[in-house]
Amino acid sequence: MALFTAIASAVTAVGAWVGSLGIIGSALLKTAVGIGLNLLAQSLAGKPKDPTFSINTTIQGGGDVPRSILLGKTATAGSLVWVNTWGQDGDSKNAYLTQVIALSDLPIKALTGVWVNSEKVDLSGSNTGWGHSVAQYRKDGRDNLWIKFYDGTQTAADTFLTGTCSNHQRQWSSNRVGRGVAYVIITALVAKNMFSGIPSFKFEVDGARLYDITKDSSAGGNGSQRWSDPATWGGDGDHLPAVQAYNILREIRYGSKWLYGLQGVTGSRLPAASWIKQINKCRQQVQGAYGFEAMYRSGGELPVDAPIATALEAILTACQGRISEVGGTYAIHIGAPDVPVIDFTDDDILSTEEQTFTPFFGLADSINGISATHPSPINGWVTITAPPLYRTDLEARHGNRRLMSDVPLDFVPYPEQVQRLMKSALLEAQRARRHTLVLPPRFWAFCTPGEYVVWSSVRNGYQAKMFRIDGVSDKGNLDVLVDITEVDPSDYAWDSSSEFRPPVDGAVGIIRPEPMPIISFGALPAVAQDSNGNNRRCGIRLFWDGAVNAVDYVQYEVRKTETLETIYIGRTEEVPRASLIIAPGMLLLPNQSYQVRARYGTYDGNTEFIWADWIEVITDDIRLGPLDIYAINIEQLNKDVSDVLAGLGETSRYVQEELDRIGAMAAEQEAGNYFAVQQLRREASVTSQRLTASYTELVAVSVGPGSAIATRIETLEAKVDEDVAKAVSLLTAEIKEVGETVEAQAQSITQLSVNVGNFSADGLIRITSEATSGSALNRIAFSSFVEAMGETAQAAMWLEAFTGTDSQLLSRIVMNADQWIVTNGVNSAVPMTFIDGRLTLQVASIGEIESGMLRSPDGKFVINLAEGYLRISR
Repeated sequence: MALFTAIASAVTAVGAWVGSLGIIGSALLKTAVGIGLNLLAQSLAGKPKDPTFSINTTIQGGGDVPRSILLGKTATAGSLVWVNTWGQDGDSKNAYLTQVIALSDLPIKALTGVWVNSEKVDLSGSNTGWGHSVAQYRKDGRDNLWIKFYDGTQTAADTFLTGTCSNHQRQWSSNRVGRGVAYVIITALVAKNMFSGIPSFKFEVDGARLYDITKDSSAGGNGSQRWSDPATWGGDGDHLPAVQAYNILREIRYGSKWLYGLQGVTGSRLPAASWIKQINKCRQQVQGAYGFEAMYRSGGELPVDAPIATALEAILTACQGRISEVGGTYAIHIGAPDVPVIDFTDDDILSTEEQTFTPFFGLADSINGISATHPSPINGWVTITAPPLYRTDLEARHGNRRLMSDVPLDFVPYPEQVQRLMKSALLEAQRARRHTLVLPPRFWAFCTPGEYVVWSSVRNGYQAKMFRIDGVSDKGNLDVLVDITEVDPSDYAWDSSSEFRPPVDGAVGIIRPEPMPIISFGALPAVAQDSNGNNRRCGIRLFWDGAVNAVDYVQYEVRKTETLETIYIGRTEEVPRASLIIAPGMLLLPNQSYQVRARYGTYDGNTEFIWADWIEVITDDIRLGPLDIYAINIEQLNKDVSDVLAGLGETSRYVQEELDRIGAMAAEQEAGNYFAVQQLRREASVTSQRLTASYTELVAVSVGPGSAIATRIETLEAKVDEDVAKAVSLLTAEIKEVGETVEAQAQSITQLSVNVGNFSADGLIRITSEATSGSALNRIAFSSFVEAMGETAQAAMWLEAFTGTDSQLLSRIVMNADQWIVTNGVNSAVPMTFIDGRLTLQVASIGEIESGMLRSPDGKFVINLAEGYLRISR
């Protein structure tokens, strides 16, 4: 309804004969002193305070919560219907919390937005039986919050509630359909660093579908809507206050059941022409700061326990509206004055009847400024104060006093419409001229409350001045008594470009820190080498800024450029290194395009990190080589052969060193290198002319600081001059402590050697066993060696078993010879030989061959299996 009208209506009006004004009568007129004084007057009269229609931002619960209806664009926290904890996540029991929250007791069109803990969230995530996942509560690829919406037209109970969420403590039965009730199902996973408590919610909706008479061709409008068929209802009229008021006056029902509003009012009691005209007036487009918009829109939550008159008052405040009742019919009047129905002059007024005139307001009844509160969608639907409207010229007229009025616009969530209403209300509040007069019978048909007339008065100085009829009373002789108040259509003029003041955005809700990016991230092609420095695999080098605090690891992903298929995911905790080569086996192919990205991470998950952009890398062209074809490293094997052969060649020196060590034991014991030493020695020797034969056996045992050694050496020797034949046998066992570890070693050496002039031969068997707290090795080596005139030849073989890297157990047999032949000694075919690096075999029966190339001996027939071609040459 009008935001301000004259206080004179309460003290100097024509009393009972102003009965047809307003919803219930003139008592509903707001006085010129504003809302505060009007509430005071209601208190003095014993009238209870009207219910509030502000946005319900706190969820309600309990059996005394009244039903409510959502109209237009609005928001609500709803009322709690059911709650339960259920399910298990890892070791956490009752890990899920599910709430059922009723939004409206009449079906609505849509859920258009959700606020969680005062933060607007995104519901574009995957839609499962649990509902839409909330993007803001998705962490590390895992959803933690789901919202499911029913608009009130559902015909069956939700299966997620009846099945998944129900347990022996709390059941959601299959007959709990919630017919006609719009509701949401909220499910939250109890997750670390995600919720500090039970989250709060606000739901923005597009409210109930309403009947719009302007869209009904059968009632004087234009369209397919019919009052008798609610399935045809709904459209832009759902947001118009005149349409909302019409439905309340004619009754709001669900199916055949009355829910709210007057009862028994037929369409004939709501004159179609009047209502269609005023609804279209609400729909009229005006230029706003952000484009064209309907002149008047409204939306809010309507509790069904609110008095109908109070509900209409709240809605009509959104459009400067009034409702008049004449002879049981209801008409509505919106905003700016309509076209006058009649004009008159001083000569038409019956001078024989009493007249009253109020030319101006008293100071106590004057207003020269206005402030208003309204719900703000961009601020999470909290109630904010619009920029106040001051008029210094009016303040000067009132003795430089600022006389403010505060108006709640609970049904107007549109900032520019609020300011338009404030301006027109303030200007209309200055229209103090009010007359009560009597007109002759010919004016009776035109004098209806809410209509407009034009009065030209020489006595009052009026030149076609427009007035609104606020009250009418019929006299017995058909004269008509009218109460009229001056109006001015210019009060409703609006220039958005100069008059609209954008409200200050006082953002509320969670302030989430911006996700932290990985700093200075880059990627380049790289080469992965083995422990011997051989290029073995193509790789990718990642680099980043490692000088960052509170970061525990760097996570990375690799995908194919062509298909965007992710092929590798990994992470490194060595953040300060600021660089890493990744070469995940055969996943990276040579000379191929890949994309890689990375981000920082923490174990506690308190900080959100953002992925770097994908970087393309083309790998180096490193293909498989001999080290990949053979299961062993050839270069390393050759080195091992050289080392073993060198060790075998040093056997004689090793034996001599043992003899020298035993001979020096007595002296070392005196020096403190041994705690205890015992020796056993046997010798035999004969000599005749140039011939000598000898035998020596030496046994020594000793214990020193952290060590114990036992050794036995036997030597047999026969000589003639410088030519010699010699046999040596050595056994040794040793154990020692090195720090906190123990090392043990045992050896057996049997060596036979002969030397005659420039020719010599040597045969050797050497067995070595070693063990520590972290490794073990056993090697049995055989060597056959000859030397003639300075040339040498050697055949050697050894067997070994040992622990490799990462405690891997390995064993192998290695043979070293110029020729390696396998034969049974009787076949006439050429035996299998391995000579000069080539394996030769005349006849073979092989079930499966894996090869890169097949070639004839003359090279004229070639099958290249690796490259995929066949070549025949003449």
